[in-house]
Amino acid sequence: MYLQPVLKCKNPDCPLPTATRIRLPYPNPPRSGENPPNWPPDGWQLRLICRECDHWYVYEKNDVQWAPYTRPLAEETRVDFLCAELECAEPGCGSRTQWHVLDNSQMSETELLEFVLRADPVAVCENGHSFSISGIASGSVKKAELA
Repeated sequence: MYLQPVLKCKNPDCPLPTATRIRLPYPNPPRSGENPPNWPPDGWQLRLICRECDHWYVYEKNDVQWAPYTRPLAEETRVDFLCAELECAEPGCGSRTQWHVLDNSQMSETELLEFVLRADPVAVCENGHSFSISGIASGSVKKAELA
């Protein structure tokens, strides 16, 4: 058994069972019974979209819990922790905002970008510009590494 960092969806109406958590990637997770690392660092933030309810929230260090799993997330073959990075097209902005999703459906890059843009509430850049109004100048998707 391994300890893996996890988050719970903050949407009170999420259909995800309350006992289910969203796993986060962590290299070399400790074994169960060991003390979890002091991670993430102070000031850490993560924009995460729940696959069950499509709601996004900004999560912080105090939202992270550690839970036991039989194997680390990195060894799961049908689950990817993905990061979509969107550049705001609002004139003079150009901020790049990252959105994270734990995906078990093998979404394509286009599907993931569309998923982010459909999120609830409307996805906004770090400066608060709505992507549905301002649009995106560019977007990219990669497998996420958080540690």
